[in-house]
Amino acid sequence: MNSSSRQLLPLLPRQPRPAMSRPARFHRSLLLPLLLAFAVPAPVALAAPADEADITAPVELAGANGRVVEFAGIWEARPEGLVVVTSAESQPVLVTWDKFDLAKLKTDQPALEAARRRAVFLRSAQPVNLGLFAGILTPTQIGSEIRRVLDEPSTVKVPVAFRTTTETVQQASLVTIYPTVWDGLVLTPPVSAVNQRIRTETETRQITPDEIVTTPRRVLHQIGRTTDVLESDRRALFELNKVNPKLLEEAAQGLERVRASLPPRHFLANDPTLQTLDHRLTEAIDTIRDLPVGTSVSRAKQDRINAFLTLADHPILR
Repeated sequence: MNSSSRQLLPLLPRQPRPAMSRPARFHRSLLLPLLLAFAVPAPVALAAPADEADITAPVELAGANGRVVEFAGIWEARPEGLVVVTSAESQPVLVTWDKFDLAKLKTDQPALEAARRRAVFLRSAQPVNLGLFAGILTPTQIGSEIRRVLDEPSTVKVPVAFRTTTETVQQASLVTIYPTVWDGLVLTPPVSAVNQRIRTETETRQITPDEIVTTPRRVLHQIGRTTDVLESDRRALFELNKVNPKLLEEAAQGLERVRASLPPRHFLANDPTLQTLDHRLTEAIDTIRDLPVGTSVSRAKQDRINAFLTLADHPILR
């Protein structure tokens, strides 16, 4: 950041205009042990404005000298000031807080004032996303959106499985035959008689529920397991995906929306995790979409799934 960029305010004199308030808005198991899931509360997404032109309109703020300054976009609030752009072609610059009329900021832009207080108190950048930055996500918001997509609970139909059991019961009883007298002679039988009965019962019952509640994260976690997985469980998992293709397809669509809201790379820290987000999201989307059409999964796909689940919980995205 050069010294000239910090002197953006006050700008050249212009006719003062009434400041307009535009609050910041944001776009917003198969066998039973395998996928019986718990519902994970999802973050509440703010409703998006109906008019696309409104959310990308310039933001007007009052300067310390009383003049109103128009910014094409406001990216974030930092303890030192606001990161802004004056036009779509300009580079982002940091405008310090002492350049603004903070009293007027509190009344005209309460959301900005709240972001300023949080940034100063927490000593960390706070997302603002106004003007041209509307709908663009910060790294923290990217992580939150990815986790929301992965932990969105869904009710899915379970392929019906039956189990037939056969039980054989054998009953036997000993019948005592008493001695008889015939022509003065006592006749004792050499053996006793045995009565025997065999009964066989067969029962067939459904061993799976009709529906279960699960999340894309749990399904991907099971698919990505490389040890201690029965082949029958894996087949049942793919059968579940075939019966419910929307489960993973909706997750892929959610990740596409996150990818479309990624900020330009020069707005991200020079960190490999952040600089490769676009590529890694694309890789995860393609892998997820390939899963329901197969009956097996390669080790390379498992590695990509596990890497993506690790990315979703990376500290830099929290």
